[in-house]
Amino acid sequence: MSKRTLAFLVSIAAIAIILSACGPGGGGNSGGSTGSAETLNVSGAEFAYTPNKFTVTPGEKVTVNFKNTGTVQHTFVIKDLNFKLVASPGQTVSGSFTAPSKAGDYQIHCDVAGHTEAGMQGTLTVAAEGS
Repeated sequence: MSKRTLAFLVSIAAIAIILSACGPGGGGNSGGSTGSAETLNVSGAEFAYTPNKFTVTPGEKVTVNFKNTGTVQHTFVIKDLNFKLVASPGQTVSGSFTAPSKAGDYQIHCDVAGHTEAGMQGTLTVAAEGS
């Protein structure tokens, strides 16, 4: 076996070890996390989100796929959770956050000037499990 082949195989093995450490089950849940995950698919256009109401459970990992179907830039903001996605017309963007451990309603809005006032709003409800 040549040195080049051996170096290649060692590199592949090292990458496999690193990737397996980053995969699911690589660490425990903390902060009361349920370990579950939710994906929210939402579109935004002038001047609404579809859908505009979402319910998740406390501690759940939430991924938002936000598609801008409008003709101007839009955002998907949950200010109280310090979460923001920005999408240009025709663009789909994604991001994730962990739902708060405290049940309650959190306002979603587009923070482009005038868009919230024009009705581009929604609600994320964090509901206690079993409710």
